[in-house]
Amino acid sequence: MEKFLNRYEDLKRTKSRTLRSYARDLALTGLSLAASEKYLAIPRVQFLYIHHVFKDEEKRLDALLKKLSKHHQFITYNDAVEKILKGTIDKPYITFSSDDGLKNNLRAAEILNEYNAKACFFINPGIIGETDYEKIKRFCTQTLDFPPVEFLNWDEVSKLQHWGHEIGSHTMMHMNIAAQAEQQITEDMHQTYRILNEKCGGVKHFAFPYGRFFHFSAIGRKAVFDAGFTTCATAERGCHINPVSPISNIDLCIRRDHTVLGWDMNHIMYFLINNAKHASVNNNFYPASFK
Repeated sequence: MEKFLNRYEDLKRTKSRTLRSYARDLALTGLSLAASEKYLAIPRVQFLYIHHVFKDEEKRLDALLKKLSKHHQFITYNDAVEKILKGTIDKPYITFSSDDGLKNNLRAAEILNEYNAKACFFINPGIIGETDYEKIKRFCTQTLDFPPVEFLNWDEVSKLQHWGHEIGSHTMMHMNIAAQAEQQITEDMHQTYRILNEKCGGVKHFAFPYGRFFHFSAIGRKAVFDAGFTTCATAERGCHINPVSPISNIDLCIRRDHTVLGWDMNHIMYFLINNAKHASVNNNFYPASFK
C-alpha cells in the first residue's frame, strides 16, 4: 500500500539517535538557559527556513510565530533582501522560506498568513506534480534521505503565489552543485529559470540544495546569476546587519537558519539569539573561495 509520511513523530522513528545527538541536545539546553533575549532587539534581518510542517508540527509553527512576533517584524523575502542591499535595517526583521516543495507547505502558508507573514518557497520543478509513488520514493530516499512524502502540484504552487508568497528555485532535482561539472550546473540553472518563469511569472530567488558552503562553488555562483536569478541563499547560520557601504545583489550571500519545528523551542531561540549576539557585516559576503 502506498503510504506517505505525514507526522514528524513517524519521521523521527526512521532516524536512529546517536550519543552525539543526545550530547548536542544537552549542550543546547545548557546554552539556551544562559541566552538572553535582549539580543533579539538588535536591528537585523534574520532568514529562517523549514522543510516541512507535518500535522503534528502545525501547533508548533503557530507557537513559534507567536513567540517571534514579540520581538520581530515579519517581512517578505524580497523586502528582506532589499533592506540589506539598501542598508535600511532599522529594527529586528524576520523572513521565512521553505525548501523542496512538500505538499504540507500549503498548511504552513495558511498558518503564516494568520500572522501576516509570507515565505519564499524554493521548489524543485522536476518533482512538482509528480504522482508516481515509486518515483517519489526513489527521489526521497536517494536525494533527500527521507521517507516518501507528497509534493506540491503546479496549481498549488499558484495558490501559494495567490496568497502573497514567493516562489524560488532549488535546482531541477535537488542537485549537489559542488559535485557537478560546469556544463550540468549551467544547463540546470537556465532550465529551472525558464520553467519557473513560465509557470510562476517573475522568479528572482535561488537557494542551493543542502545549503552548506561545501555544497556550492564559484562556478555555481556564477551560473546562478548568469541564468537570471537575482539572489542566492545558503543554509549557513547567521543574520544580516547593515553593510558599511552599499552591496550588490551579486555580492550578497544570504544566510538562512534551518529550523525543525519538532526541536525544543528554547533551542530554536538560542540559535537566533546567538546569531544576533554575533551579528557581523561579514555575513553579507561570500567566503573568498567563491570569488
